[in-house]
Amino acid sequence: MAPDYRIEILDRNRQKITQVKNFAPLNTANMWLEYKDALSNWGTCKFRVPKDDPMFEQFGDILQPFFNHVRVYRAGVLVWSGIIVRNPRRTKNYIEVEARTYLYMLTTVLVKHDASVVTGDGKDNYRTFDSGTLATAVQNVITESKAFVDAGNIVKDITIGAMENPNFPAGYVQADGVTALTGTWTFSTNMTLQFDYRDVLFVLQMLASYPAADFELTKDLVFNFKQFIGNKQPNLVFEYGNYGSVEDYDCPLDGDRMANDLTGVAADYGNKILHVTKSDPVSIAKYGRIQGVAAYIDVKNQNALTSRLTEELRLTSTPDSEIHVTLNERAYPLGVYGLGDTVTLRIRDGIIDVDQVRRIVGINVKVHTTGKESIRLITNKPKEG
Repeated sequence: MAPDYRIEILDRNRQKITQVKNFAPLNTANMWLEYKDALSNWGTCKFRVPKDDPMFEQFGDILQPFFNHVRVYRAGVLVWSGIIVRNPRRTKNYIEVEARTYLYMLTTVLVKHDASVVTGDGKDNYRTFDSGTLATAVQNVITESKAFVDAGNIVKDITIGAMENPNFPAGYVQADGVTALTGTWTFSTNMTLQFDYRDVLFVLQMLASYPAADFELTKDLVFNFKQFIGNKQPNLVFEYGNYGSVEDYDCPLDGDRMANDLTGVAADYGNKILHVTKSDPVSIAKYGRIQGVAAYIDVKNQNALTSRLTEELRLTSTPDSEIHVTLNERAYPLGVYGLGDTVTLRIRDGIIDVDQVRRIVGINVKVHTTGKESIRLITNKPKEG
């Protein structure tokens, strides 16, 4: 039996105004609702309301960007919440709503800069992380953002949850270029990062990328920063075939950005050029040497450059990219798996032969006017560790 959905519109204080009762289809396939979420990023929700719906006469225009909020309930359980950002179409027939999860609001706040020590020293153009733990840096960025925004901004209501401080990745060395840099992540002359005029979400994503960490903002507005979000469930198998749980799939081979011999380039505080080269010998043996260059403006030392390049090489050394699978009614119920989980995809269909552990980095749900759901998982290669 298809689950019941309920969509509520909220005011600026996130108090319920009304439940939406009538919908116009989003497309010719008669889907009326689409919502999705992503790992360490913001998600979206889309639906259309008839322009002459009685709720507008009763409550006025309550689908205003950056003012009204949306909650989506599935079988009585809150599964999605966010703020309206766009009405991409307002026609004689319907108003289309695009809302985004609250993590999106961190793109509307710039990271706080350092204060100048001496007038004109330029320090107020940057935010430098050169002391304290990485977890403390993340917490400070969130706390400063909360303090900066105006009253009524949803960022004000964020609370700090789990703050895990990761270890330095393998291969880091101290400033002498020889001694191994190990243990829990602490900024120092051995490891510094600097950002200019960047939004808070960008900074958080970059801070998380070095140790390959994850973060989330829960529906209760709790911000968590962890080494790994999700569950390792390779025993959950999504298989394509006559009796499998996958209805359709898309596993492209994209070599457009492929590189298996990467040179990373950055500059330290004295504008000395830093460079690191990393390669994937297995990929080179199969595809030949494909060189590429990656430049990073926020990287200020060799360790950070090595870390960024390692992660980039992981994603570019083969033509594999995201694999999307659309599930059928035989699939595990929504909720058995979630964002960040590692699961097994098995697709044997002619020349398509996939049997891999993959990580769920996105979940996209579309709901038909009949109530039937179409669930699509977006997966990529699991990170190391």
